[in-house]
Amino acid sequence: MVTQSPTKASDLAEIPLFALLSEQQRQRLLEQHRGVTFAADQMLMLDQDESQGLILLRNGIAKVRRLNNDGEEAVLSLLGPGDVCGEMAVLNNGRRSADVVSLTQCEAVFLRVSPFRELLNSEPRLSLALARLEARRLQDLNRRFTLRGADATTRLLATLCDIAVRTHQGADPTAVIPPLPHRELASLSGLARETTSRILSKLRQRGIIEEVHGGGLKIINSETLHKRNLL
Repeated sequence: MVTQSPTKASDLAEIPLFALLSEQQRQRLLEQHRGVTFAADQMLMLDQDESQGLILLRNGIAKVRRLNNDGEEAVLSLLGPGDVCGEMAVLNNGRRSADVVSLTQCEAVFLRVSPFRELLNSEPRLSLALARLEARRLQDLNRRFTLRGADATTRLLATLCDIAVRTHQGADPTAVIPPLPHRELASLSGLARETTSRILSKLRQRGIIEEVHGGGLKIINSETLHKRNLL
């Protein structure tokens, strides 16, 4: 974990949750903030920890997960650049409700609780933006549960699309996907690692995905995504 240089108020203007705030309000949010770089597979937040604030992801991809009593992982969502996590514990004055784990190297900003809470109480635009964020996450969670009934190939392709979109802050599922271990792709898709490796090999052979420089992947046949209702 490495400390970064300070984040500027103008940087927050690019984040949907904070885009409608004034420069002065964004500056208030950044009071005593802390920028940190995490290597892959590090814990950004720990389930049941006391809330110390929010985390804003500047770069990289992370997963939000819960572990059951047997230690099995259930991935609730993916986070990418511009996403915020930890807001639920701030809202209800409670503890963290899930782990947040980096999948790639991540640059993050820790924002203190009190400025966020004060602005939330006084600025309706922030409250509305937060409500929209939570609505989108609920839609994403519903979609993930719906996909659990799909075949293995569809589930893996959906995961690859999600990673591509999150990584590049856009709606292009054919963008480059950063290199991730097969066990991680398997966990994100709710599949066995062996099944994931076998499907990836078949997708390469059929010209649906290709490996790019640096070990990442790219979906090159979007027609397959349309046929599986992933676009």
